[in-house]
Amino acid sequence: MRECPRCERCYSDEVLVCPEEGSNTKHTLPGSPLLSARYLLEKRLGRGAMGQVYLARDENLLTRRVAVKTVRPDILSDEDMQEGEAIARFEREARTAASIRHPNVVDVTDFGKTNEGVFYLVMEYVQGETMHQLLRREGTLSVQRTLGLLKQIAAGVEAAHDEGILHRDLKPANIFIMQKRKKGGSLASGDGFVKVGDFGLAKIVSEAAAEAISASGPASRGIIGTPEYMAPEQMQPGLKLDARADVYALGTIAYHMLGGRPPFTGDLTQLITQKLMDAPQPLSNLRSDISPEVQRAVMHALERDPAARPATVADWLEEFEEAAGVETEEDEGGDSRVVVLAPTGAEVYVDDERHGSVGRSGRLILSSIAPGRHVLRVSQTGNADDERVIEIRPDASEQIIQANLRAVGSRGSYGEGSSQIGPVSSVPGVVVCAQCSARFAAGVKFCGNCGSTVFHPVDGVAGVSHPANTIRCPRCGVAYPTGTKFCGRCGTTIQGMPGLAASAAPPAIKPQPIKPPTAFEVICSMCSTSYPAGTKFCGRCGSFIKA
Repeated sequence: MRECPRCERCYSDEVLVCPEEGSNTKHTLPGSPLLSARYLLEKRLGRGAMGQVYLARDENLLTRRVAVKTVRPDILSDEDMQEGEAIARFEREARTAASIRHPNVVDVTDFGKTNEGVFYLVMEYVQGETMHQLLRREGTLSVQRTLGLLKQIAAGVEAAHDEGILHRDLKPANIFIMQKRKKGGSLASGDGFVKVGDFGLAKIVSEAAAEAISASGPASRGIIGTPEYMAPEQMQPGLKLDARADVYALGTIAYHMLGGRPPFTGDLTQLITQKLMDAPQPLSNLRSDISPEVQRAVMHALERDPAARPATVADWLEEFEEAAGVETEEDEGGDSRVVVLAPTGAEVYVDDERHGSVGRSGRLILSSIAPGRHVLRVSQTGNADDERVIEIRPDASEQIIQANLRAVGSRGSYGEGSSQIGPVSSVPGVVVCAQCSARFAAGVKFCGNCGSTVFHPVDGVAGVSHPANTIRCPRCGVAYPTGTKFCGRCGTTIQGMPGLAASAAPPAIKPQPIKPPTAFEVICSMCSTSYPAGTKFCGRCGSFIKA
């Protein structure tokens, strides 16, 4: 089977060029797109450490669409396994997952192995978005909204526990929010119906494969799951797990929903050390409007000792619901307040307008951003930009967004978007409009500024694209006309520095005129050149500009 790298549609091996995009297809799976003469793979929906997920059509029920998750054969078997033992384990765990029947659980309806050796699971196709996508867009949620979502998540997890099944890998990427529609067909406001997926599938992964995929040395031996959301006892192979491991994961998800990030972050070794030795940072340190009762309930689920946690999901949810009962939704109106968490020195832009740099506190507060969707970009020298679409709510509640910056060319760290235990970056690529140089997340079809359909990928110098006849500051990446000696933002000398001319830029990108200063400006006392408010150094003579 072959796939188009642009539209991700599936084709037979005879199709070398995608008829939709004109791109060369690439081989991805052995065999044809029709699995077991029944499930026709149409388009790839995602990729993770276990395999890939496809949208497919059930040929026996032509109107029915399903999600098919392929499972890599190498993650099923250890060298010490006897022949056929991997298949038996896969079938056992697939049947176990299929035994859970609950409205808040993604149904597993079938499984199998093709003649070409492809293992697959057939699941209910859920239209909507994941909790990971919701939190990436909105940052944090209100206490009442968090409670409403947790009730549905907990109901699905409890149903599995009643069947004696632990999830073992609860995380925002495994929680699906179905879109609600009104009678007229339009989308309804508020969150939709929640379904939890991938129950028990972590047990399919062999211990040897877990170590190979994590590639983190002896400390990772036998660890199966997503480290940010795993209970400490899951990081100690050989310990018996019970429902309290999933209670810990639910507490971690609640912490992320309210605080904008998981309680612990870092690479695998750092996460293991923190979870076994340290207590999470109090939610009140991240967000000012969290009551002590809510904080206490969340921290109760995050106790290092399983015996100190609530014994069941129902017990913990009851505690959280009681704590949230004193909370009320914020009145609509008032200024928005968005807190961006990022490394010191990172630059923050909203809709390509600079809003400041992150100080030693590790945060930047954005006030009075208009409600609606905006493009947030966080940049730092040496790291790839984190550019995403965010949604500012019309109420005055505080939203916290954790920037995900990683070194250019690195494989990334264990993020919430990773599937199972593989390090997968959750930061989308960035493209620039060839007509007006506006920047968007990769995959956009039309420029929201000028309507152009031609885009170029961002190049590797300071994470930005270079229009012709300009040079850029090597420190903060701001563009200036050729001949500028000093960066007007940070004061760095830029004239004559090698590698900064934009002659290698894509020829289709047109040079952009320097925008005139806004009504609020500052004047250089030495040469009288005017600049936008906030400029610290003159771009012509390098003099310090007093505010």
